[in-house]
Amino acid sequence: MQAYWPLGPFEKVDAANPCLGPQAETIFDCPLAGPVAWEAKDVFNPAAVVRDGKVCLLYRAEDTVGRFLGTSRIGLATSDDGLHFTRRAAPVLYPDHDAQQAIEWEGGCEDPRVVERAEGGYVLTYTAFDGSVARLCVATSDDLVHWRKHGPAFGETGARWWSKSGAIVCRRMGDRLVAARINGRYWMYF
Repeated sequence: MQAYWPLGPFEKVDAANPCLGPQAETIFDCPLAGPVAWEAKDVFNPAAVVRDGKVCLLYRAEDTVGRFLGTSRIGLATSDDGLHFTRRAAPVLYPDHDAQQAIEWEGGCEDPRVVERAEGGYVLTYTAFDGSVARLCVATSDDLVHWRKHGPAFGETGARWWSKSGAIVCRRMGDRLVAARINGRYWMYF
């Protein structure tokens, strides 16, 4: 055990690290690119939430093809102990033939940040990257698997700005961390 942690105490479990890594064998039939090893290059920048007693990890994964040496997609893995994870075979959020295609292709969907809503369900901020501008976007889900994209967090005006990695301020509600309303508004650091 480390002598001192700024938060904690924590114990680093070397035998379980990294808990996720690249995998060339997971093939996804991408609606824009066809079959691709969507986790082959990198797995990084995760966000976690506890649902039904399981740690649910949303993470960024990259393939090895395309103009930018990889398109990013967001995967989901679950764990009973927070150390050993089981991945879904396909990403849960990815560039598609939808209203966000122009801002997500071909760089992808990156850097998930997730928070629960007090009334249930989840809000995800993620970065849409078209290869030129990174745009902070929002999606919502009831189950962490099926996501509804809402577009740029700052509307059409903000869609021209470089923005990334938005973390919505949350508060503890029982054993959950939920989006916090402060003076009638939700707040986000980015």
